[in-house]
Amino acid sequence: MAPPPMRLLGTDPLLYVALAAGLILSMAMGFLTQQQTVLPVAGGLLVWPFVLWSLRHARIDIALRFVVFWAALVFLFSLVASRILGPMAAQSAVPGSTNYIASQMFWLSSRDGTSEPLAVWLTPFVRRTGLLLAGGALTAGLLPLIVAARELSILGLWTANLFDAASPLAVVAGIPPWILAEMVAWATLSVLVAEPLVTGSVHGLLTRDRRRLMLTGLAALILALILHLFLPSILASPLRSLAQAVL
Repeated sequence: MAPPPMRLLGTDPLLYVALAAGLILSMAMGFLTQQQTVLPVAGGLLVWPFVLWSLRHARIDIALRFVVFWAALVFLFSLVASRILGPMAAQSAVPGSTNYIASQMFWLSSRDGTSEPLAVWLTPFVRRTGLLLAGGALTAGLLPLIVAARELSILGLWTANLFDAASPLAVVAGIPPWILAEMVAWATLSVLVAEPLVTGSVHGLLTRDRRRLMLTGLAALILALILHLFLPSILASPLRSLAQAVL
């Protein structure tokens, strides 16, 4: 009799190995070809069948594990790619990464330490949220995964720059907490809104577990909004001193 699957993973560990191997190949292709549509599209398409398979078997918990595992690998592989290929070569493969990293540098080097004005960053935040909810529902979670692959790659490239900072603490402190909160929202809500199209029923959303996930995702979105509104000026000063070498 075969041993039961590991509880931590919820299913056969070989599926995670297959996901990691496929992600390495797809992201390597994206970084080496430097075609900006390859990396996010290939990254999102790769994990999507794993999510669909989990939802078809009514295992939203496994789908979430796949998404979290995939998100961590996208971030780490992008970080490693930047260190191996160099920042400029890696950034040319990820659309929007150059502008994001420049904005982060400006935030840290500005005298008052404020991020973009409310009117500047709120509009993209609302657009991403709408894309998460509507796009995820209409594409069974594929569109949010593609966008998340891009955002996580950008975050990995930014973090890779901080390895050149004067203090190693800059690597830990350099990831804005509002982005972490938003990523939690993406992981939970993108899987949740994908389920009705995959299963053909909305009744699953009425269960206690689904309601808990919905509240977690919405709370994470609100937390991301609050953190982005109040924390940039507070965090900029200590982070500036940690990251002096890269500014």
